Amino acid sequence: MENPYYTLLTNITRHFVNFPENNEAREKCHCASTLIRIHNEKLAVNGDISFPLKPDIWKKYFQITKGFKVKEEEINALNDPQQQDVRNEFINKAQSWSFPIAKLDIGQERCHLHLQRPAIIRLLIQKVLSDACYGTLRKSDSRLVKLLPLQEYGLRREDLSFYRAKLMYETLQKLLSYSRWLIVDKEETLPSEGNSVLKLNILSVASKVTAECRLNADSSVNIKCGLVTDPATNGKICQLPTQEYIGLRSNDMCLMALHKYGVRVKQDARFCALMERLGCAAVTVDLLEVKHTSPVQIIRNGQGSTKGASFILYNSARLETLLRTFEQRIEQGLYEPMPEISDIDWNLLNEE
Repeated sequence: MENPYYTLLTNITRHFVNFPENNEAREKCHCASTLIRIHNEKLAVNGDISFPLKPDIWKKYFQITKGFKVKEEEINALNDPQQQDVRNEFINKAQSWSFPIAKLDIGQERCHLHLQRPAIIRLLIQKVLSDACYGTLRKSDSRLVKLLPLQEYGLRREDLSFYRAKLMYETLQKLLSYSRWLIVDKEETLPSEGNSVLKLNILSVASKVTAECRLNADSSVNIKCGLVTDPATNGKICQLPTQEYIGLRSNDMCLMALHKYGVRVKQDARFCALMERLGCAAVTVDLLEVKHTSPVQIIRNGQGSTKGASFILYNSARLETLLRTFEQRIEQGLYEPMPEISDIDWNLLNEE
């Protein structure tokens, strides 16, 4: 499946830049991700995507010495309020894109594009329902990947910083498998000569890295996992053992269920096991909710982000219950079946 983000970048850059025939446009479009911004807040003002209206900035990314030619007149005309026909022509051409444009705004020498949200939602839902492998991105067929075994490098296995690295390791394993990378366990099992192996090594920044884990930079990548800190010690590295923190968060989930959601607390084995699983899930959210290279604080006294573990877990369970109940009502004949995709009016889905 083609990456929709890359496709959108390609559509925009191809409109304003002539590419040389022998150039690999994919790499250049990936570099343009710093030129063309994707917005995720204040979409009504900023639009979904924006790019500069200064040809000189475009020329820094697409240099004429490398065979590129920036369409300066096209960019300048888009910035001219007197040439509304140029803007209309751009929007009309964008109707054929996978992600069509609804309108554009010009402000502070940037062009802000607003996507046709209903059309995109319809397109993506249709693709998800029709393609079982939607979202998987296969890389080069000749590039193999090897995930090196997780090592302590001086950390204890009960340390939370090591546990965070372990969660990262397990997550990366799943991502590589889902995205259909060609994974090898041993370099001796390579299918043919000439295949390069990308070695991935995950380690915590709290690790005591020695020369034995310094990898060949040509074929290896060290993925560093940030510290787990404790607010009780003014942000120093957390000394609380993993199992003790899981117990703390299990108690938080139990109190949250009792006081906020009205769940009747029981002391039987099944209920205690459920709270322990929720505690483990809460710890996973706590440690992975920020960028993997950034430090993260543990949650004490049940305090934390309003969109933290309890919020995510409760609403996930709530949605699952709603969907399961809906299916049951259909089977009982109380609700009508879901309409066909082609019969749904998507125009109401236009909010941020």
